[in-house]
Amino acid sequence: MRLSPLLALGLALTSAAHAQTNVVFWDFFAGGDGARMKQIVDNFNASQTAIKVQRTTQTWGNPFYTKVHTAVIAGQTPDLMTYHLSATPAGLQRKDLRAFSTADLALGGLKSTDFQANLVATLNTDAKNAGTTGLYGLPLDTHTFVVYFNKDVLKKAGVLGANGKLLPMKSVADLTKTLQTIKTKTGVTPLALSSNQDSASVWRLWYSLFLQQGGTLVKDGKLSLTDLDTKGRAALQIMADWSKDGLITKNVTYPAGVALFTAGRAAMMLNGNWEVPTMVDAKAKNQLKFDYGIMSFPALYGTNPSTWADSHLLAIPNNAKTVMTPEKLKAVMTFIAYVNKQGGNTWAGGGHIPSYLPTQASAAYKGMQPNTQYSATSAKAARLEPTNAIFGVGGPVYDAVGVNFTPVLLGQATAQQGIAKLKTALQNFAK
Repeated sequence: MRLSPLLALGLALTSAAHAQTNVVFWDFFAGGDGARMKQIVDNFNASQTAIKVQRTTQTWGNPFYTKVHTAVIAGQTPDLMTYHLSATPAGLQRKDLRAFSTADLALGGLKSTDFQANLVATLNTDAKNAGTTGLYGLPLDTHTFVVYFNKDVLKKAGVLGANGKLLPMKSVADLTKTLQTIKTKTGVTPLALSSNQDSASVWRLWYSLFLQQGGTLVKDGKLSLTDLDTKGRAALQIMADWSKDGLITKNVTYPAGVALFTAGRAAMMLNGNWEVPTMVDAKAKNQLKFDYGIMSFPALYGTNPSTWADSHLLAIPNNAKTVMTPEKLKAVMTFIAYVNKQGGNTWAGGGHIPSYLPTQASAAYKGMQPNTQYSATSAKAARLEPTNAIFGVGGPVYDAVGVNFTPVLLGQATAQQGIAKLKTALQNFAK
């Protein structure tokens, strides 16, 4: 029987539609880097017809990881998701993650050695600590804490060098003096740091100050509280003093903190490098009325530049009730490969330091602005969160920091009291 051309075309289109593999992808990128991930997904979907990635952005933090765990128990997971390296110990403890095998990686033309070694090593350590082996996520990036600064305000205050950078600061006293000068000479709030309903930002600053003094919270794989009464209290006291003296914002939410800086009402902003696209896009749209710069968080205790950092991963949920088919796995790995290979520099445009080594080595990344202002120094200074299930995004420590440190920043409790309550919370979490 001969088919009419129109019928044949219809059958062909139907067949093609049936052949398409859908990949359900959850992420938590709601900021400027979310626009970059959307661009990567859109470009991937437009580049071929065999696979369609269906992206949904979920709420960042504890709600995301709670939803993932619920989905794993119900057997109704996405096919692929983003994850934080810092959340991996807890994810392994809950059995929410599926390991990537060497054969899995080969489906996308990838090897574990394609990715930044310290991130892969941390994943291996997490697996070992959980009593297993394997690679339970593929690192997309390193992201860290940086300083955004308003060149116009800093120039007015006399703390901007001829090279367009902040005058050197080598100690807490240097930074405090700079903040005081800005306040006195310009009347602008020196430093925007969100602390209202944002324990993560408070943790990142406190932990960076703690790390630079040589503090540690985990020794030999176990929780260690020894440094909290000295280095931990000193770090919190610095933040409390800045808050009392009006040198940092007080009781400001995350969006408000970003808005204060981008509106020129704060001279500097302490935030993650994921706000780089916010600055780039605002400048491109002529919405930013000042020149800005970005620098790594300064080394304030001698030569130790250690600064809080984390890594975004791509991970597969451990769905034991509905095991992924070979066709779906091939589609997932094909997309993961695209994100890293074709999408690597787009993702770096989100402010992140890419973990895929060929992207790191590319001329496009090495010349990327404004990333070159901080990326090399920040990469060396980046220190990941403690590899323990009570730490990390979505973990209980963030809530404990918010509950116990915020009153200190508001002048309602002493640094000693804040640290004492944190110690009690950590001891309870570790039981």
